[in-house]
Amino acid sequence: MEDVVPDVPVNVILQLIHYNLLPASSLIVTNQMVAATSLGYDNNGLVIYRDINAFYAYDRTCPYHVEKSIPVELYANTMYAECPECRSRFQLWFNGFPTDSGPSKYPLKQYQTTYYPNSNTLHIYN
Repeated sequence: MEDVVPDVPVNVILQLIHYNLLPASSLIVTNQMVAATSLGYDNNGLVIYRDINAFYAYDRTCPYHVEKSIPVELYANTMYAECPECRSRFQLWFNGFPTDSGPSKYPLKQYQTTYYPNSNTLHIYN
């Protein structure tokens, strides 16, 4: 599927010992939390979702509002992210694809992740 959020370099390592990211939970990461030159498009930050066996990292920029650079927020149960403006809801466990709840037809921009269990660190990059 087409990526509507522009590419920006992302290369950050999170020490997960600082965050309580249990399976089936998510976390918003901003520039105030980690030192990074670019943390997503327009420095909107990232959403990290932890499944049972995998980590997913998404750009917080709503693909329906790229020109306005609106960052999504975590929805009530943290398995979804939602745009505060258009109310598009994105499934974090399902590659960031939108539900039918809003106008977005595009998923959240996804970044690659590598988890290192020995150091409990997560590398997020593109």
